[in-house]
Parts: sequence; C-alpha cells; structure tokens
Amino acid sequence: MSEYVLTTTTERYRTVTDHPNLEKVAEYAYYFFGKKKSTFSICRIKSLDARILIQGVAEVFPDNSIPLKVFPKFDSIADIEKEIYELDQDEDNKIVKSM
Repeated sequence: MSEYVLTTTTERYRTVTDHPNLEKVAEYAYYFFGKKKSTFSICRIKSLDARILIQGVAEVFPDNSIPLKVFPKFDSIADIEKEIYELDQDEDNKIVKSM
C-alpha cells in the first residue's frame, strides 16, 4: 500500500517536490474570488528518506529542507482530495484539478 503527502505552493513560497523519492500524481489550483491563491500537489512517497524543500518567493528567507517524516501522511489520493475539496464551497472558493 502506498502513502501520499500533500504539499502547497503559494505566492509567498514554493514547495519543491522534485525528488527521486517522491512522485507527483495530482495537482489542484485553489481560487479565491477568481484569483489563484495556491497550488496543492499530491505526491506518492517512494521512500521516507525524502526531504521537501520550501523556497521563498515573495519573501526572502533561507531555503528550508524539511524531512518527510514531519508531514502528515495519507493512505490514498481520495483521502487527500476529500481534504482539498473542503475548500470548494461556492463560486468564490474553487478547486480546479490541473494535473
């Protein structure tokens, strides 16, 4: 059974999931009042040795390499999608699958 992790990229920071021990399987854009606010990425975990890198975009801060063990894990893509789609409540809050 595979495990999955959810990462987020916003205007302020970028979450780098380009790692040999992670495989991006889905991506969703979150729009608030028509403006894209964040991108959610679902990644399949190939090995718990992976680290996720967070880089500043709109803010200047040092890159932060975080071990995967501190992120919540999910047993299925459906479990993560359930969490993501809680934001999709009306026309002002929309989730759009982009991958």
